[in-house]
Amino acid sequence: MNNTRIRGLQIKDADITVTQLANDAVETAKIKDKNVTLAKLEDGADKQLLIAGAAGVPAYQTVSGDVTIGNTGITTIGATKVLAVMINDNVATEMAGAGLKATAGVLAFDVNELADATVDVSADSIAIVDATDVSSKKESIADLVTAMAGTGLTATAGVLSADAVANNIVESDILYENQSANCNGSNVEFTLAQTPIANSVQVYQNGLLQEEGSGNDYTIAAAVITFATAPAADDLCLVHYIQDN
Repeated sequence: MNNTRIRGLQIKDADITVTQLANDAVETAKIKDKNVTLAKLEDGADKQLLIAGAAGVPAYQTVSGDVTIGNTGITTIGATKVLAVMINDNVATEMAGAGLKATAGVLAFDVNELADATVDVSADSIAIVDATDVSSKKESIADLVTAMAGTGLTATAGVLSADAVANNIVESDILYENQSANCNGSNVEFTLAQTPIANSVQVYQNGLLQEEGSGNDYTIAAAVITFATAPAADDLCLVHYIQDN
């Protein structure tokens, strides 16, 4: 029967087994393209891969370990499965952005990695640790400066300025008056040009410093000096004081 062809011959299902086929009985070149489909392969379990098994025979293998593959092809890496030792430095370096540096696959914050910038105190912000919940947050520099401003300081758009100081003394506040023209032997009240700061008045009569207070040489109320005894007409009466402005 050599070279004899039998047309229309059909083989009953499952009549040819693996043991009945020689290793080279079916050659790839003799199988029509696309004739072997998934439907003609033995079904594997859900989420299994088809691999080359023992002796090169195709086999199904369950996917396990840190990576899983779903039956729709979605690959998932398990939580906490990627460790720093698995990441090469070059990968971490590529991941590092502004303010981050990579060392042995580990990313860390480094302020030296940030770009220089001109500070706009009225609009820029800085990073802080919020003591309320110990979390990292940002705060505008303007608000920070306002919170720092204490007595005598005013913060405006992030800029501190000193408030005016009460009773601030400048050279023009130190005054000297010659009241000798008002000495006539009967006049006891002498009115100064400005109201002095308390305890800043020094009254000299004929070169002698007079003592202030009830029962002493004179008293003072606002800008009026009242002598206990009227200075004589030829007395020299000089007054030094600091004006209260």
